[in-house]
Amino acid sequence: MGKIIDVVNAERPTRYLQDGSMGPQDESLAFRAQFPPAANKYGWLQREVLFPQRTAPVNPNKSEVTDWAALTEHIKEYAKSLGADDVGIADMNEDFTFTDRDPLPHTRVIAFAMNMKYDSMADIGQASQTEVHRVYFKMLDVSVQLARYIGGFGYQATGHPNQGEYAHVPFAYLAGLGELGKHGSLISPTLGSSIRLGLVSTDMPLVVDGPKDYGIDDMCTRCTVCTRFCPADAISPEKKVIKGVERFYVDTAACRPLFQHLWGCKICLMVCPFNGRGVFKEQYRVVAKDIAVAKEKHGYLKILAKRTPGADTNKILSEYL
Repeated sequence: MGKIIDVVNAERPTRYLQDGSMGPQDESLAFRAQFPPAANKYGWLQREVLFPQRTAPVNPNKSEVTDWAALTEHIKEYAKSLGADDVGIADMNEDFTFTDRDPLPHTRVIAFAMNMKYDSMADIGQASQTEVHRVYFKMLDVSVQLARYIGGFGYQATGHPNQGEYAHVPFAYLAGLGELGKHGSLISPTLGSSIRLGLVSTDMPLVVDGPKDYGIDDMCTRCTVCTRFCPADAISPEKKVIKGVERFYVDTAACRPLFQHLWGCKICLMVCPFNGRGVFKEQYRVVAKDIAVAKEKHGYLKILAKRTPGADTNKILSEYL
């Protein structure tokens, strides 16, 4: 079996994601210019409507709680009723506060995962951005509602989108939702890699789940699919010590050009074999066949180019063939 990642020496992360894209502001604006109208609508709703509401008002009449384990399960089930597909609880670790933000006076982090439509995400065109931002909007909506529900018990709570105080992947890992994949994202044992993550921090003393060994780290160590099919060769086959933590590493500088030009790319997430073990088993069969036919990244890009309409897409893809 694998091992639990040691985060004792973790250093605070530096934010490099802005509005769903990587890189300087001019690159971010160019990336956003590719978004279809529906994606921009979801982005506006997040920024202008939900983000200002992410810190919940607190009921001055705090509820008396005699069974924290039962309340913890209730909170998880409530999050699922709002739309979360999996939920876990982590201890607060201020080392995973972004360097451009201050930590909040909270002791717990509720992490949740939401799956994305696998068929939409397997595409590299504009349609995939609509699905990404639909889920981002839904996650922040769930975060705001969950935070307000906790506030009703008389406890502080704040929802965290990408622009929040805390890094999502470390807390989702510490909450037991999955393990870090070789492609640098969390892999859920039930949802695979086609997920996005949301957080709510709180001072409500919920029962902590903690990180879990699902055997994913072991498989990622042996598996080479995402490394072979990454168009940018950005995924390291070996672990490295990054910000004080030994983990799999993705060269974001190498990834950035394709991320910008291929509407967020996502190839590494979609080819991950763990997608074939959970809720997306049927959809993954199509990708598995493509992998078998393509054999490597160049062949796979050709398949995607044929399926993605628009001369501009084919022109962009031709630069990487």
